[in-house]
Formats: sequence, structure tokens, C-alpha cells
Amino acid sequence: MKRFRSILLVVLVAVGMWFVAGITSAQVACAHDPRFACSPRSADRAVQIPDPSKSWAYYGRLLAGASDTYRFTVEQQLRVPMSLLIEVPDASNPARPSIALTDEGGKTVAVWDFTRSERFHEPFSGLDYLTTPQRNEVLAPGTYAATVTMHGGTLPQRYVFAIGEAEKFGVGEIPYVLGAVYRVKTRGY
Repeated sequence: MKRFRSILLVVLVAVGMWFVAGITSAQVACAHDPRFACSPRSADRAVQIPDPSKSWAYYGRLLAGASDTYRFTVEQQLRVPMSLLIEVPDASNPARPSIALTDEGGKTVAVWDFTRSERFHEPFSGLDYLTTPQRNEVLAPGTYAATVTMHGGTLPQRYVFAIGEAEKFGVGEIPYVLGAVYRVKTRGY
């Protein structure tokens, strides 16, 4: 019984420390919430972005000509920053993604690609990327689709679609985020 109490105490202290660390860091995450697209994703199987104001990083991997579609709804006018990234080690692959943002009527709102790219170091994962200049689209209420399409090359290319800017995590998300960061660092997507 004494051993059980000791183990229980250790578990409770560990959970308490995890909870306190989560509370103090959750609202100031300084990073996108990483998610994985399970590419390719057609418009009828679009990745649903639950909150376009929150900072998300969607990781995908596509062959030339393939696409991933992301869908999100804006409830009230909202400025939504978006960009595309590829890892610097992948830069020798000639495949490059572009993105087209369309409204619910299918009208193109914006298109951007790697015509002008910049080098970017992402401190949360410790990785270096080439990135498109960030676009800050002011969107009216409605449903939007962002379609990432890969162009050129014959080998698959990894990409990251970054959207939103509110850097926040709930305490319950922290274990997932830690596992996702490990997956990103080991290039497991």
C-alpha cells in the first residue's frame, strides 16, 4: 500500500507539473499548431480548418499535378495570413507548390507561388524553410477553399501550408503538439 501511494504521488506531481507547464505556455505558444494533410485531398475530402484565426501549419506531400484542398469558414470579416513553405533540404527537388484561394462561389480571391521566395528559420521545430511571402487576406464572412497544387519535378515534394496568426494551444493539445513536432523533425510526413 505504501508503494502504491508513492507511485500515485509521483504520477500526481508529474501530471501537476505538466498541467502548470501547459497553462503557462499554452496561450503564448509562438508556433503554428502542426497538422498533417494525408495527401492528396480533393475538394470533396477537403481538410477542414476549424478556426482560420488560429495559427496552423498543415504538412503535406504531393506528386506533380496533385492537390490538397483545405476548407474554412469565416464568421465575421477577418484578416487571415497565409504562406507556403518547403524545407531547405528539399529545395533541390524542382517541384514547387502554389496555392489558389477561392470563395464559396468558386471565384479566385488570390493565387501565390514560389516566384519570390525567402529563407525562413522556424525556431519551434528548428528547421530551415524556403517560404512564399506571407499574404494577409482580409476575408468577408463565408466559406473558402485553399487548394495547394504541386508543379514540376517527378518526385514527391513536401510542403507546409501556414494559415492564421493566433498562437494558442489548449492544455490537452500539448501532448499531440510534442508528438507532431517530433514527426516534423524526423520528416515523417
